[in-house]
Amino acid sequence: MTLLIVAIGGPSSSGKTTVARALRQVISEAPLVHLDDFYLPDSKIPQHPTKDVANWDCPEAIDWEKFKKYIEELRSNDAADLPVKSLEMDTELKLGREEIDEFDDWAEEIYRRYRGKKIVLVEGFMLFHDKGISDLFDKKLLFHGPYEVLKKRRESRPGYHTAEGFWKDPPNYFDDIVWPEFKRTHKHLFKNGDVEGKLTEEAEKQGIRNFNNTGIYNVVEMTEWALKKIAEL
Repeated sequence: MTLLIVAIGGPSSSGKTTVARALRQVISEAPLVHLDDFYLPDSKIPQHPTKDVANWDCPEAIDWEKFKKYIEELRSNDAADLPVKSLEMDTELKLGREEIDEFDDWAEEIYRRYRGKKIVLVEGFMLFHDKGISDLFDKKLLFHGPYEVLKKRRESRPGYHTAEGFWKDPPNYFDDIVWPEFKRTHKHLFKNGDVEGKLTEEAEKQGIRNFNNTGIYNVVEMTEWALKKIAEL
């Protein structure tokens, strides 16, 4: 059996993790891998050169060799017996039973189209910044959104479990670190470098499909979009 690895990426608070968890509810046989579980230990997270604070939002904060090896082992072992103990906090935004049932037709269509393949979901904030990483995946779904929407969501969060403890954003962390890092590492994927806008033709040729989560969409609408994109041959 071969794999179909679906990547759900995007900046912090764009809805990617919520959608990934919802997809996991619909495509119930698909394991879900979180990039956040491949962060370096807290003590090795790089310091921002001018803000004197840990930079959790740069590519250098991730153990990419460990991550790539894990994906390679997934493919060689058909995703069997390779669990990662996740540090991800659960989300209250979940599909209800009726909503899951409404997506049964999409799930069946995906299973039909990819008969003989095992589907694996991977979500994370740095899945498409580098073509070498992006090429690890078969389907590429990028969620992003306006600055104000993402800032409000990020700053409402209590914090994050880490390998060695718990991280809570210091004041101005979104403006100082999160948003500038996303722009720096992803602007090449967007026309005129506008990370709130549309993808370049080159990004689309790489198979990246984007959803601009402006804040008016709910988890059902975003999940339906994702299911449609996964079902595309």
